[in-house]
Amino acid sequence: MDYQQIGRQIRGARLRRKMTQAQLAEAADLSVPYISHVERGKKRVSLDALLRISQALDVTVDQLLSGTQPQDKAAYLPEIGELFRDCTLRERRILRDVAAAAKESLRENT
Repeated sequence: MDYQQIGRQIRGARLRRKMTQAQLAEAADLSVPYISHVERGKKRVSLDALLRISQALDVTVDQLLSGTQPQDKAAYLPEIGELFRDCTLRERRILRDVAAAAKESLRENT
């Protein structure tokens, strides 16, 4: 896991929310030095702290971890399966067609 990238993601989310490190630290019930170290990748953020930071920044943990994992062909497959789980057969077919069209469009534009 790339802790420097996680720190950059946290810093970016904090700045987009126009928060100081002190404000984030207070909202997440963490110390300012801890936030500083995490943002600079000098300290590994714990799962508990990552959760509190994500809640304070009103973003998902996934958003903070985005780009920190090696590329994996199976990425997002569980989430896609979950999205389809309660769909009717008709809804699944429509979603499959929409996904196929989006994929084709993405590949045409890259």
